[in-house]
Amino acid sequence: MQHVNYKNADIIFKTLAQIIKEEREKQGKSQRLLADECSFQRSLLSRLENGLNEPKLVSIWTVAEALRMKPSELISLVENKLPKDFSLIESGLCY
Repeated sequence: MQHVNYKNADIIFKTLAQIIKEEREKQGKSQRLLADECSFQRSLLSRLENGLNEPKLVSIWTVAEALRMKPSELISLVENKLPKDFSLIESGLCY
């Protein structure tokens, strides 16, 4: 049986957090402004940007739209920043 490697899941959350913050800063947006555009509380966006929350797909989608990108573009940025052999499945055989 294959098991999800939760340490690697945390790497995804931290990478997503870093990219959200980088993209927000590139656009010159404050956390408060981006949070308002997402209809989030600023504290939720802060937790997302610090990798403290496991974001729901809807949250990722909303943040991507507020950053004027497709959700797939945001995920692609995360994917490109991870090691080439990165996998959540311990055996790495799940595709």
